Amino acid sequence: MKICRPLWAEGTFLSSQQFQQQARWEAFSNDSIAQLCIRHPWGIANVLFDRDALALGKLKTQAVRLRFADGTLIDSDVSDILPPACDLRTLEGDSAIVLLALPLAHGNGGNLGQGEQAERPLRYRQEWQKVQDIYGSDSEDMAVERHALSLRFAHDNNQDYITCPLARLVRDVQGNWTQDESYIPPLLAFNAHDGLVQRLDTLLLQLRAKCQRLMAMRRESNQRMADFAVADVSLFWLLNALNSAEPVLSDFLRYPAVHPELVWRELARLAGALLTFSLEHNVSAVPPYVHESPSTVFPPLFSLLSELLEASLPSRVIALDLASLPGNRWKA
Repeated sequence: MKICRPLWAEGTFLSSQQFQQQARWEAFSNDSIAQLCIRHPWGIANVLFDRDALALGKLKTQAVRLRFADGTLIDSDVSDILPPACDLRTLEGDSAIVLLALPLAHGNGGNLGQGEQAERPLRYRQEWQKVQDIYGSDSEDMAVERHALSLRFAHDNNQDYITCPLARLVRDVQGNWTQDESYIPPLLAFNAHDGLVQRLDTLLLQLRAKCQRLMAMRRESNQRMADFAVADVSLFWLLNALNSAEPVLSDFLRYPAVHPELVWRELARLAGALLTFSLEHNVSAVPPYVHESPSTVFPPLFSLLSELLEASLPSRVIALDLASLPGNRWKA
């Protein structure tokens, strides 16, 4: 539905519709600006689950901070109430994708639930809360808007909701539900998934080791500048590629609360440079960025980079297969 931008002029009669339309216009403006900066300005910034409750068959969140695809911000630490816990004892199957769901907004109104039974899910609910005057000492009861959040599953009928995946649950050997740490939901911040930060840290360790070996191969020219022999020109370009990527990737590791697409761009650029020295792969080996499915993007990309780094300059180690012997002994 279109937005009726209010005209704030002298003598204007104030009504709730004017403030509602002004708020909608501001939200639209903010989302339009966000779209100019990044292609997918939505996803998870932080989500925490209660592990003790999960062991008892209850899915309960402890903190949620994310942005839905329609631009709606959710932050349980600032203004939102956590969704009700979900009972997993009736959940069938061996795996399930958990979603945070918010009812869709309807243009014909009626989006506020006040306790009565509704025919369709309503986006907001009203709550009275005592609010402190930030300039004085008085407090007053105020009607507060709450998002009607709920936990749902991907196999549910979610046509009346806008959703964002949070996690994937799998059954362990005892049949209990556990969180699948390998699953990566759509992210708004790279550090929202600990596994990605760990993979980036490991990649940087490998990259820096290669840089140090290559720099040790240089010789000093008459102008006191490092130089490679003519026969080692490929090593020069390899060192150039690694040194160009290391500062940017190190900055991502120091400040990982960036959009994952920005990290992918730098990783893809490094992979493209390293593919110059590969006979086994071509540029099609670099996975494209798919915001809805980071699990198909980052793990293969990190594995490709590790393989390319090792192939371009093998480590000074030899892999030995060890066989276990009695008495806590091993034999090569």
